[in-house]
Amino acid sequence: KQHPAVDDWGGTKSPPQIQVHALDTPGVEDTKGEDDEHIQNIIDAVINLGSLSALVMVTKCGCPITPAWKEQILRYWRQFPMMQAQWIFVHTAADPYAKNNPQRRKTSSFEAACANRVEVVTEAMQDLSKDKSFTAAHVFVECDVEDEEVLEAVLAKKQNNFFALIANFVAVRIDSLPFQKGPRLLEIDAGLLASLEAIIQASTETLVEVKSSLGRLLELKNKHAAETEHNRQKLLAVEMELRQIDHDGEVQNVQYFDETWRFFSYPRSQISINSRHWEYTTSVIDTTGYDNQYLQVESETATPMDEGTQLIEMTLVTPHLFTSMSGKVVVASKSRDVYAERVHILKDQHRELAHTLEEELAAQKLEEDLLGIRQEEEQHTICRHKIAGAMRDFIKAPWTCETYRAMRPFYDEAKASQGEYCSATSLRKFQRAWLENVPEGRDLAEQSVDVI
Repeated sequence: KQHPAVDDWGGTKSPPQIQVHALDTPGVEDTKGEDDEHIQNIIDAVINLGSLSALVMVTKCGCPITPAWKEQILRYWRQFPMMQAQWIFVHTAADPYAKNNPQRRKTSSFEAACANRVEVVTEAMQDLSKDKSFTAAHVFVECDVEDEEVLEAVLAKKQNNFFALIANFVAVRIDSLPFQKGPRLLEIDAGLLASLEAIIQASTETLVEVKSSLGRLLELKNKHAAETEHNRQKLLAVEMELRQIDHDGEVQNVQYFDETWRFFSYPRSQISINSRHWEYTTSVIDTTGYDNQYLQVESETATPMDEGTQLIEMTLVTPHLFTSMSGKVVVASKSRDVYAERVHILKDQHRELAHTLEEELAAQKLEEDLLGIRQEEEQHTICRHKIAGAMRDFIKAPWTCETYRAMRPFYDEAKASQGEYCSATSLRKFQRAWLENVPEGRDLAEQSVDVI
């Protein structure tokens, strides 16, 4: 049911017009093993949109914070790292009148229950995100208003608050996203990796038997390949971290405030918030949803801190009788300023890793040239070892959505088989899909042999 906007006096008015594009996503672990497909579909839809303004998590008041809930939230947290400062929690079944909990009327209040729920969710988010400063916006709604005018007014106010929050977020441009594998894909991968590791070990032992010197050289090559892959992954991790922090984008600290209207005075709020760097900008954003903006900064001071940040203290006031006050204070600094020391360390690591990787690749090239195997059995074994190692590295490496899309037919068939395939059949089908659909596999197609 849609309700008109209702002001604090109970009258109706025409609300400001905004347009919101929303993606209604299924919750993780509420479907029959289709989490990975849902995540890919979500990512495809987000990339098609081109940008996001907020992630909205809907949770029912009173529902416990379970391990399954945390796993669901953590997957979205990791999947959209660029949105971690723009989460909104919408708590449904808020029950302002305590119709379903009469005892609450005697021992507590609606406001206290909301504050307790915010504290529980915030503690859970700080725990799973490992960010003790995490905060988010919270909106409590109750749609079962039973045509009661006061509850309709509360619902309309909360709806206005929700859309005001979204409208005041800065849209984040999204061109590409990594793909986080779910439990079912990781289970399939574990079986493939076990088979590939066994093949790699067996092929190494075969070469040792054929020619001990050649076998020793291949073991060395395999060791160097693992070291090179390890250093390559470290280099990619350093580059990825640099891309995330070495830029002029904003790193924000946010403080929310919410004060109700008063009979004989103006609502005020005292705010204390730390900047992330000594250079910063401050924004005060009104999220009451009123047509007019009454919020004012009455006073503001900044105190230098020992760690090079600033403690900003301000008094906010809404100089208008019978008018509530809610909003947020945003203190933003440039990411490369906030993480300047870390950027310097990462750039040093990048130079060292790039130099080490170059030497290792040169050494591997020399070892590859020394593997002048002429006998067919030896050549076949080496090719088998190489393909198995490349497949193993491919499975272990971070995937993009494009990678998963290319391999999705194999995983769909593997999940549908429900364990009917033996490991050999599964590995053959994986190798065929990898050779046909993945660039790394197509590059090795001409020298490919069946790994099993």
